[in-house]
Amino acid sequence: MKRVFATLLASAMLLTCLAGCGGKTDGGAASGGAASGSAAPAPSGKTQILTIGTADSTGTMYPVGAGVASVINDNVPGFKVNVETSKGSPANCVNIQQGNVQLATIAGDTALQAVEGKGKFEGQACPDIRALCAVYASLSNWIALKDSGLTMVHDLAGKNVAVGPEASTTEIAGLAGLAACGVEPAEKVNLGLGDGANEVGDGVRDASHGFAGVPIGGQLSVAQTKDCVFLGYTDEELDKVIEGNPSYYKTVIPANTYPGQTEDVATFGVKCLVCVNASLDDETAYAFAEAIATHVDDLVAAHASMTSMKDPDFICNDLPIELHPGAANYYKDAGMLK
Repeated sequence: MKRVFATLLASAMLLTCLAGCGGKTDGGAASGGAASGSAAPAPSGKTQILTIGTADSTGTMYPVGAGVASVINDNVPGFKVNVETSKGSPANCVNIQQGNVQLATIAGDTALQAVEGKGKFEGQACPDIRALCAVYASLSNWIALKDSGLTMVHDLAGKNVAVGPEASTTEIAGLAGLAACGVEPAEKVNLGLGDGANEVGDGVRDASHGFAGVPIGGQLSVAQTKDCVFLGYTDEELDKVIEGNPSYYKTVIPANTYPGQTEDVATFGVKCLVCVNASLDDETAYAFAEAIATHVDDLVAAHASMTSMKDPDFICNDLPIELHPGAANYYKDAGMLK
């Protein structure tokens, strides 16, 4: 198998991470003092400081991004990856394209829209986004109090709901689910995953949506102290969701993911990717992919949502956007890529 770690020690300066303009990221707070702007080549023997953009710190992308950063930091000499919050996948697409961050967690459906210049990215495509790997599946989670009497998403007609942060993948998926069910809540508000779940627990909202790897931290916290229910979709409703967005697929929130949730909940999901810019050099992309694929146990220990990575096919096959060539080279060498 091809090995590149020793080479990286002598060639860290060759990383020309991202084309495009630098500048400020999307209002995130960096962990560990990451600098904004495109990564500049480091002198030989110096550590290259990179940033991975994630999302709301109460969701799944932040701990997943932190796990990925830790694996790279521990296993790829010459690089230090810091973790940064953001407004989620749409913002991360722009930041990868413009060089404001060097890696990012991005939902597969949003990545595809960005590359193709569709949906919210019409007129501002991000054609240089490439996948490094898939790390987990984001699932549609609607939480409500058990005494609300709600059991299905189509029960939300006329209710007061939180759909997720504005312009986030959570909001996009939540609105898609509501539309497929043919219901219109009386009020839809934009709240972070933790704030939305807390308002459900406090009786302020009837339900709150999350679209992330399970368990979603903010929803789990509420379910640990309140009797909650997680709302499902009918098979026909899921067909309509997927018809509108082929990146989604039918799945379930497994029984016992949350306290009191004793049965599977029918829902839909999408693969979440770690993405980089196409201009990242092949050797570095190879090294990052190798570190991630050979330390899946460490990633699962960081956050249970990454359990899907134990299936090698999940990591690099059937992705909605093109793999970075360097990452593809590693997966071919490892016999993982079909």
